Amino acid sequence: MGTQLAALAEGLALASALGLSSEDVQAVLDGGAMASPMVALKGPMMAKREYPTAFPLKHALKDMRFALNLAEASDLPVSASATGLFAAADAAVPSLGDADFCAVMEAARAAAATGSVR
Repeated sequence: MGTQLAALAEGLALASALGLSSEDVQAVLDGGAMASPMVALKGPMMAKREYPTAFPLKHALKDMRFALNLAEASDLPVSASATGLFAAADAAVPSLGDADFCAVMEAARAAAATGSVR
């Protein structure tokens, strides 16, 4: 769930940086392989930068770190990029910890603006 939302945040930030309409991007996502209830619900909220809390960002970050630690303890290769994006959102704007986990969008926007995540 967190990985999918982090990927959505990065894609929406990229689309915004390229000047694409969030409505057009959402229509493509809703009609393609990425279509899911979470993308349909969270995508428009992320585009509007509205994060009413359903699942707090701080809890999503805890879960992402827990999964990453379990994978490392089991010697399973996993990507830490989604966890990093959640951690960046939490560090950049501590007040977002109580916002919905789709507030990870703020870290994706910042990374796209600065080119800090590649």
